[in-house]
Amino acid sequence: MAESRRDPLDRQTSPVELRRLVLSVLVRKEAYGVEIAAALSPRSPAVEMSEWPEGSVYPALRWLERHRLALTQWVDVGEGAPRRRYYSLTTKGKRVAARGALSEPNPNLLLSGSAAR
Repeated sequence: MAESRRDPLDRQTSPVELRRLVLSVLVRKEAYGVEIAAALSPRSPAVEMSEWPEGSVYPALRWLERHRLALTQWVDVGEGAPRRRYYSLTTKGKRVAARGALSEPNPNLLLSGSAAR
């Protein structure tokens, strides 16, 4: 029987852990919300969106933006298509990531004022 990976977006994931997961995606590249959620899912990105908790990524993105760790930019993706809100890390967000928020076992680093300096 194949071993399945734990879904990082399950109900057991704490808000702090979800912020860390979202940061781990944004360290690699700027992305929009659904793309971030797909990157966090252990299933194929082509899987139906209803299989992950709808909207679970957006509170983490808003928190990162409010704390100036991420910024957003609306992008037109083509005629007739809705604009997408892309998220990227700020210099402060990159510093938090570089200081070990993504690799340290203590997720409280994301909440510490000293981590952002």
